[in-house]
Amino acid sequence: MSSPGSLSHALGFLPNWWQETTDPTALDTLLAGWVRAGGWRAGGFVWPADGAPAVVKAAPAGVVSDSVVPPEVPEVVRQLRAGEPVVVVAVAGGATRVYAPVTFPGRPAGLIWAERPAGQPWAGTDHELVAVTGRAVERSPAAAAAIGPVIDPDRLGQRLADAAVIARRMAHDFDNILTGILGFSDLSIPMLPVGSQQASFVAEITKAVHRGIAFTQQLHQLSRGGEARPTPGSVVATLTREETRLKPAMHPTLRVEKDLSPSLPAVAVDAGLLQTALGHLFENAVQACPQGGTVRVSARPVDLTAADARAFLGKAEAGPHLLVTITDSGPGIKPEVRRRLFAEPFYTTKVKHRGLGLAVVYRVVSVHRGGIQIDPVPPPGTGTQVRVVLPLAAGRPSVSTPTPPPAHPGGLSADAVRVPGSSNTTTIRG
Repeated sequence: MSSPGSLSHALGFLPNWWQETTDPTALDTLLAGWVRAGGWRAGGFVWPADGAPAVVKAAPAGVVSDSVVPPEVPEVVRQLRAGEPVVVVAVAGGATRVYAPVTFPGRPAGLIWAERPAGQPWAGTDHELVAVTGRAVERSPAAAAAIGPVIDPDRLGQRLADAAVIARRMAHDFDNILTGILGFSDLSIPMLPVGSQQASFVAEITKAVHRGIAFTQQLHQLSRGGEARPTPGSVVATLTREETRLKPAMHPTLRVEKDLSPSLPAVAVDAGLLQTALGHLFENAVQACPQGGTVRVSARPVDLTAADARAFLGKAEAGPHLLVTITDSGPGIKPEVRRRLFAEPFYTTKVKHRGLGLAVVYRVVSVHRGGIQIDPVPPPGTGTQVRVVLPLAAGRPSVSTPTPPPAHPGGLSADAVRVPGSSNTTTIRG
């Protein structure tokens, strides 16, 4: 029988991370058990939370009270994003820590670490064990119970694809019904006395029909959002059109600040679908500032590492992309609401909406091999920041002719943990 601290004992502990649980304290228990199995002096887990990182720190006996973010974390994150599988850090008293990333789709990377006291050397297999544990935690129900739902992009995509089939059929049926109602309303209005009660009733019917038409347009968008059309699209032109469209609905004091270079490269998303996706996000930002404020829109080329790509919800891959950021200064998304976004397709807090906008955005971004992140604005600011990465059109073959922009888009590092066997590490002296 293997003893605590041996490699076989530590590897034998890994399946514990996948045990089904909804207990928010299960992560504490597992982390302490992992520390015992690995023979570490201590271990820890840091993950992005709304407002500030959250920390769990454990010793063999259990969770300890010193749960502050280690000062070396920002530099560790930078090194891991550069593609290192693990980062070794020298800490006070001659102890050393080994850090590995824990990446949940759609969120900034978290970290897991193990610590040995001075005089106890690390072996390459120890490094790999910490790295593999990071991957195990990414799929751990205990982690989901502690930080909120961990979203499976493939499962989400399939659920939305199934919903899109139903949406397509419903949209066509509703189109026929609404067209008939609108036609007879238009024919009736000239036959009624101007200003009469009957005329006002028919006018209300017409307004209701137009609301229904806007809804069916979103159903069509959900259906068409799953069609990949990687013909070149311009983010600058799209966002400029959207600002013009939304201008009448903006509060008079709302400021739109743009950082969009005219020389930005085209993305592999055609004009119609690009306007559908970015239009929803831009409109959400405007609606978040009903009393005025600031909406900031920017875009810049980025070269994603595999670790960067994994932090976006969707199908982003390593390589050149355009990063589009839309930030509002509104009240922000409450933590309990943010945890339900994407985890519950069509979830919305808007009374007159059906949660279709974000679902449409996800389908468009995902099918074009892009990704999305939604985060609160870091303190002391307020609001929401949405980041979308879209692959560049350069080198992508055209598969269809560009689609005209819609009149109304609706409302609303090599992988950071490499294959075990690599002993490359980066050491930080602290």
